[in-house]
Amino acid sequence: MKLKFNCLLFCLFLVGNLAAQSRSFGTLPMAKKSNAAIVGAPITGTPEYEKALAIYNRLVAARGDYRFPVPDFKLTDDVAQVASMDYGKLEIVLEKKAYEVCASFGDNADAAIAFLLGHELTHYYEKHAWRSGFVSEFKGLDIGKKLDLEKDTMLIDDIAHETEADYLGGFLAYSAGYGLFDKGGEVIKKLYVAYDMVKEDPLTGYPSLADRQALSARTAQNLESLIQVFDMANLLTVIGNYSDAYEYYRYVLMQYQSREIYNNLGVTAILDAMQYFKESELKYRYPVELDLTSSASKGSSGAGSVRNNLLRQAILHFDAAISLDPDYAPAYLNKACAYALLDDTERARWYAEKEARAAIERSKQDSKRGQQYPKTATDVDVLLGILEARAGNTEAAKKILKAAAEKGSDVASTNLKIINGEPLGEEKTTTSSLGGSLRAKIESIDGKTIDDIANELPYDPEKDVEISPRIKFHQKAKMDPNSKVFIHHKGNKFTTFHLTGPGYSGESARGVKVGADTTTVRLAYGTPKTIETPLGQIWIYKSIILIFNRSCKVERWITYKED
Repeated sequence: MKLKFNCLLFCLFLVGNLAAQSRSFGTLPMAKKSNAAIVGAPITGTPEYEKALAIYNRLVAARGDYRFPVPDFKLTDDVAQVASMDYGKLEIVLEKKAYEVCASFGDNADAAIAFLLGHELTHYYEKHAWRSGFVSEFKGLDIGKKLDLEKDTMLIDDIAHETEADYLGGFLAYSAGYGLFDKGGEVIKKLYVAYDMVKEDPLTGYPSLADRQALSARTAQNLESLIQVFDMANLLTVIGNYSDAYEYYRYVLMQYQSREIYNNLGVTAILDAMQYFKESELKYRYPVELDLTSSASKGSSGAGSVRNNLLRQAILHFDAAISLDPDYAPAYLNKACAYALLDDTERARWYAEKEARAAIERSKQDSKRGQQYPKTATDVDVLLGILEARAGNTEAAKKILKAAAEKGSDVASTNLKIINGEPLGEEKTTTSSLGGSLRAKIESIDGKTIDDIANELPYDPEKDVEISPRIKFHQKAKMDPNSKVFIHHKGNKFTTFHLTGPGYSGESARGVKVGADTTTVRLAYGTPKTIETPLGQIWIYKSIILIFNRSCKVERWITYKED
C-alpha cells in the first residue's frame, strides 16, 4: 500500500429536575455501610485532596464533554458510601477511607482512584439517574407508581448501569492516561474489608462479594477489548487504511462518544481526501492532528468532487468534536487544515489564527481542565506558515516555519526544505553481511518476526470482535508478556501488527531502543512518513512504526505486515 501522509496529528471523547441520587462503586447504586451517618463535611487543602482533585480534573478533561455543567468534586471524612454522584448538589464525592484503600495499591494508586471517579462520572454523563429520578418526581402519576412497583426491573437496570459505569469509566480512565486497570475486583474486596462490610456479605439488595468481583473481572475483559479496537483503528489510520479504520472508530463510537473519536473520524476523511490530489496540488505537509477510501479512481475526472466531499465530511466530524468541547484546540486546527485543502484560505486562517489560538489560551486559563496544547500551538504556526507560502509571501513563511522548527517541529523543518527546494530524504535500506552476501535486516519483537507471528500462532477465539459483517478483529493466543498482536481480517486479507509493551527492553533490528531520540532513529532508518500527535510524533517505515513522546524519545514501536 502506498503511504501518503501530510503532517497529521494523532489525537491517538439534562440534568433537569432529577431527584438527588447516590451511586457507589461496583454493580448496584447506593451501597452503604449499615447505620452509617452521612455528614458530608468537605476536606480541602490536604495532599490527598489535591491529588484526588487533579485526577478528577484529568478525567473530566479526557471525557471532553462540556455540553453540561461539570459536577464539583468533594473529599469527605464519611465512612458510608465509598464514592457517589449526588445529582441534587451536582457533585461527585469520594470518601477519604476509599482514597486510602486506593493508595494501598502503590504504583497503581492513581489508576485505582481514577477507577472510582471515572465510574461516578460515567453515571453522570450517561444519565443513569433518569429512572429513579422520574419515579421520585412523578410518584403521584400512574406511570410513576407502576415503575416504583417494578422493583425487580429497577434492580436489573441498576446492575446494568453499574456494569456500564465500570466499563465506560474504565475507558475514560484509559483515555486519561491511567492505563488499563484490571484490579477493580481487588479494589472492591479491599473496600469491603476497610468498610467492615464483609461480615454483612451479601449486603441487602446486592449480589455477593464474589459475584461483584466476577462481574468486575468480566467488565475489565470487555474494556480491554474496546481499548484494543480503538488502538487498531489508530494503527490502520497510520498505515493508510482509512476506510477500515473508519469502521473501527465507528464501532467504538457506538459505545463511547468523545471528542477524540469524532476528531479521528475527521482525520481519516482528510487523509483519504489527500489521496485524490495530484502531487503538484499537495506541495506542503499539513499539520492535521489525529486524537475512507472511495470507489472513484485517483486522478479521474471525479476525483475533485470525491476529495471535496470527504473534506466537508471531515469538517462535520470536527464540528461534532467541538460541540462536545468548545475548547478542544486540535479540532479547530484540523478544521482549518480541511478548509486550506478546500482552497478556502480565509476560513482556514480564521480557524487557525482565531479559533484554535483562542481555544489554546482558554485551556491555559482553566485550571480545572488539566489539559493544554503546546504542540497544537506550534502546529497552528506551521499551517499559517504554509498559508503564507501559498500566498507567495515566502520570507514571511520562512520566518514562521523557522521559529516552529526551533521549537522541535519536524513538520516545520520539512516544509522549510520544500520552500528552499532541498531534498527531503528517503527511507534507508539497511543490510548486513551474512555468508558473504548482503541481506536486509529483519525486524523482530520478543524474538519473533512478523512472519512468525502471522503464520505460526493461533487466534484467541475469546478475544475475537466482529467490527462489521465484513471485518473481524483477532488477537493471537499465548503471546509473550512484553508484546501483543492485533490482526485486521477483511475477506481473505489480513493485516498483522506486533506491538512492544510498556518499557520493552529489547532493540529493533537496527539497534533502536525505547528512549532513543529522533536523530538516532533517522540515522538508522532514514526519512520516514510522519503523523503528528498532541504528545509527539509517529514515524512510519515500510516494516516498522515508531511512536515518539513529547520529549522526542521513542516510547514504543510496532512491526506490521499486509497480505
